[in-house]
Parts: sequence; C-alpha cells; structure tokens
Amino acid sequence: MPGNKAGGPVKSVYSLLNLLKDEFDFFIVTVNCDLGTDIPYENLKSNVWVKKNETTVYYFSKSELNKQNLIKVINEIKPDIVYLNSFWSFYFSILPLWLKKQNKIEGKLILAPRGMLGGGALSLKSVKKKTFMFMSKIFGLHEGVLFHATTINEEKEIQQFFRNAKIKVASNVNSTLALKNKATDKKAGELRLFFLSRVARVKNVHFALEILSELQCEGTIIYDIYGSIEDKEYWNECESIMKKLPENIKVNYRGELSYENVQAAISSYHYLFMPTLNENYGHSIVESLLSACPVIISDRTPWNDVGMSNCGCAISLEDKNRFKEEILKVLKLDGPGYTEVSKNCITFIEKRINSGQNISAYKELFL
Repeated sequence: MPGNKAGGPVKSVYSLLNLLKDEFDFFIVTVNCDLGTDIPYENLKSNVWVKKNETTVYYFSKSELNKQNLIKVINEIKPDIVYLNSFWSFYFSILPLWLKKQNKIEGKLILAPRGMLGGGALSLKSVKKKTFMFMSKIFGLHEGVLFHATTINEEKEIQQFFRNAKIKVASNVNSTLALKNKATDKKAGELRLFFLSRVARVKNVHFALEILSELQCEGTIIYDIYGSIEDKEYWNECESIMKKLPENIKVNYRGELSYENVQAAISSYHYLFMPTLNENYGHSIVESLLSACPVIISDRTPWNDVGMSNCGCAISLEDKNRFKEEILKVLKLDGPGYTEVSKNCITFIEKRINSGQNISAYKELFL
C-alpha cells in the first residue's frame, strides 16, 4: 500500500500483515511508485524506513534501487526470513535469490510465486519465461528455497518445474469483512455486471467483451470495468470489440479503485463477470462474494464450486455459449430470486475462509 495497480498480490500482503501482525514483526521493502509508473506516492518519504499502517516500510526510489542498496537495507534488519512476493520481479525476487547464493544477505528465503507458474500465466511471453527457467536451473537459483503455495493446485504447478522443491501450502488471506445486509435492487430485464482486476490479457477482458457483443436479448446490461490498464495495445483491442456491442449493452471503463472503496463499489452491482485465464486466488472473486455479489467466472480459479452453493458459476473457457446462457438467465432474475443468490454468497464464502486455520498455516510456513 498505497499501490494497487498490481492487483491481488498487494491485497494478499496487506491482509497477511493484518492477520499476523501480533505474531511476527514485518518489514516491507518496495518501491515508491505504483506498477507501471515513475510518479512517486504523495506524502511518503523515500529511501528511509517509515511507518505505514502500523508496519515498517522502506520505499525505494528507482534511482536508489540497486544491488548494493538492496543488500544494505536487508542486512540492516538481519531478518530471520526473507519473503519474496513474486516470481519474475528482478529486484524483489531474482536478485535476492542470487544474493542469497552468494551469502550476501541473511535469512531463510520463502518464495511465493502468486500463480505465476500457472498455465495461463506462462502462456504469455512464454519464450522469455522458458529461457529464464532453463537458466535458473543451470545456476541452481532456487536451490534451498522454501516455496509458498496457496493451493494444492499451485503446489502441483511448482512441482512441474521444481521436482525436488520444498513446498508448504498456506491458503491466501483476505481481510475484507462480510457485508451481510446488502440492499441491491434487481429487476427482471436489468443486469449490472462489473470487472475488477488488472486490465491485462491474462484476465481475459476481451473474451468477456466478445460474449457481450454476441448477445441477443431484451432488457439492459451494464458492464463496468475497474482496474489499471497495463497494455494500451491490448486495451485498443478491447475498445474495438466494444464498438460492436448492441445498443442495449453498455460498457464503461471506470478507472482504478483504491482498496478502501472496493466493497462500497461492488455492493452496487449484481454480478462479477471475470472469465480469467488464470487465478491463483482471485481477490476480486472473494471480495465480490464477501459483498454478497455472485460471480460468473472461468473454471481456472480456486472457486469452481460456487455453482454447487448457488452463488454464481464457474464455466469452461471452451464453452462460450454457456457464458451467454448464464448471463441471459441472470438477466431475467427478479428481486426475490436475486436476494436468495446474494445471501448464498455470504454463507458460501464464510465457510471457506477460516482465519484460525490460516494463522496456524502461516506459523508453520514461517517457523
């Protein structure tokens, strides 16, 4: 924080600190600007340790972020554990791994790939990623590292590349509170959908827009898109699809949402519509369910059982017609029908999220 352009991983760290701040002393090392920009955060000091939300944080300016300064800052702490919250980041994953091999930094290394070894994520820039994986094995870059997987499925993804890796599973965490008295009007023939994530190819925004552009229906559908645009060329591709939309379906880009405004925004919509290519956890899915808002998602997330609890559906990306059928079905929902589905969201997600179990799992990971 206050960055939010990177999406879920930022929320993961924020929630992790909230959950475990009484158990561990955390020090965060990051940069002083958000993903994809060089503009420093306002009212935050750079290149010194500062207190932010009860946590000690070092915000590097990009001019000061280099190998020697990173060694200096890490060794000032003399950490028991260095937790790497990325797989591909040069300064915050690859370089610390290399420095550890050279015995230039202290502490046990734990690496959280955050879904970056999933098939959908690896399909993008695949040649570059495969080359790095090959070279990292030659140099033994990940030897002796403890991998943090957030699901059993992610554990299998890690094992595909690192057969002898030591891996511990601790579920991702989200500190958003359940919204149990949601009051959202729903009339048959009206549907407000939203998307909340990075606007990137891996999130499959264009696929969602293609589905909407091919719908033939009566009534009105609104689809609001929230998130940072990572690739202008990709967004241009999305905008070209938006020009093909029927007159009764409106798509709006709403910009970015700060984390403190997420739940209030979600509560005004009927469904999350996010047919993502790959999701290690899916904070927007969890926050949607915690906000009593059902979901229409792909089957490439950990939440494929939403349909069994009647709080949405997870559909194969190979079945485009099923996505269309589901949207047409929920378009016809009236108030009482929607209220029942909405209540199911809270029941489902509260059963799945157990903070006590999470604390125990992270103690086992860190100790």
